[in-house]
Amino acid sequence: MTQRPALHLAVALSLLACRNAAPEPPAPPAASRIAPPIPMPGADPAPHTGTLRWTDPAPWRRGTPSSAMRRAQYTVPGDGPNTEGELTVFWFGAGQGGSIDSNLARWYGQFEQPDGRPSAAVATRESRTSHGLAVTVTRVEGRFAGGGMPGAAPTAPRDGYGLLAAIVETPNGPWFFKLTGPRATLAAAAPAFDAMVASFEFR
Repeated sequence: MTQRPALHLAVALSLLACRNAAPEPPAPPAASRIAPPIPMPGADPAPHTGTLRWTDPAPWRRGTPSSAMRRAQYTVPGDGPNTEGELTVFWFGAGQGGSIDSNLARWYGQFEQPDGRPSAAVATRESRTSHGLAVTVTRVEGRFAGGGMPGAAPTAPRDGYGLLAAIVETPNGPWFFKLTGPRATLAAAAPAFDAMVASFEFR
């Protein structure tokens, strides 16, 4: 009987200790089980953040693009009135813009030859490399019968014209550089065009 008070005292001290004890921290949340997004068909699974860069030829005048489709455009000086050329630059995104061959075929189709031959038969085409980028350069001359923007009024055919163009393959899709103008203007602009091609760099 003399041990019962001591037992009551021990129980009381135990209850007091439980009240003063710090509460246990909540259990950490379970790890997320959300699956990663599935890439859409045809989408670039690892898009690149860089872009194509180049050096503007000193005598060419960069202007404001006249269309949202154009990334840049330049006026290329000639040797007299109405002899200027125009360089337009296009980029449509990764996986867009069509193949190299389809674009070349369309560009060649905008020129007519005096002997009736297809322009593809007289055009020149070469492959170059600039800072690790593959570049296709082409040139053709003849009667320029097309090249306006879709939906625009057709322009009158121009004799003695030429095309000097480059297609640059980048990690974010191809870029298209298309210079058209009088034959003499393109001949004079060729060294500057080649220097611009050599400056192509993706970063």
